[in-house]
Amino acid sequence: MTVITAGPEGQAEGTTVNSFTSVSLDPSLVLFCLHKQSRMQAVIGRHKTFAVNFLAGSQQELARSFATRRPDGFHGVPHHFAPDGPPLLSEALAHLTCSTVAVHAGGDHDIVVGEVLELAAPGDSQDPLIFFDGTLGPLESLDGRFGQAGPGSLTTAPVRAG
Repeated sequence: MTVITAGPEGQAEGTTVNSFTSVSLDPSLVLFCLHKQSRMQAVIGRHKTFAVNFLAGSQQELARSFATRRPDGFHGVPHHFAPDGPPLLSEALAHLTCSTVAVHAGGDHDIVVGEVLELAAPGDSQDPLIFFDGTLGPLESLDGRFGQAGPGSLTTAPVRAG
């Protein structure tokens, strides 16, 4: 799980995102999906840089906090600002600082593509926080459930066309 952060001190925003993935190694590109109604849309549009903060398995409450629409998401959360850049969550496993290079429409979401400018892993090595099978938790605690997720365990539903 990640928390995407952007904006200067006093105007910073953050949101929990599980739709993060790498796109390219050369140049180093990543993407995430952001709801069109998100407050982050305007912040990323104005400032063009954002951070991807990778959460540790013990940071479930932090993920839930940034998943809400409350305006004081950074209150009580240890963070600092990259030089001339976005806020970085001090207790994250790692973070990327990125520059927005493209935004593509994708239904009710936008697909934000960023070029990685910097990578830092300031914390101790811990299990990452993941979202799997409707559960948020550390990778280690969900390990046994991966074996249960086979073709027979998936529920299917018809997709409504156009």
